[in-house]
Amino acid sequence: MAKENKNKKSYSRAHGMTQISISIPQRLVDKIAQLAKIERRSRSNYIAYIVDSMPEASTNNISFAGASKGNSR
Repeated sequence: MAKENKNKKSYSRAHGMTQISISIPQRLVDKIAQLAKIERRSRSNYIAYIVDSMPEASTNNISFAGASKGNSR
């Protein structure tokens, strides 16, 4: 029988969240980390917050699958 590792941490995402992987320059990672720390957010939460805060004008020409206008949140 395999011994169970009781010290292993298990993390799960909040309902409705999706994990993605991106490649960006280290200087941007450092900048995101600094700004997120100031706002007391995780890097992931900070990125989501910034993108969600973008003015609607910048997304007027983008069609989001499954999203109706005015109901993007």
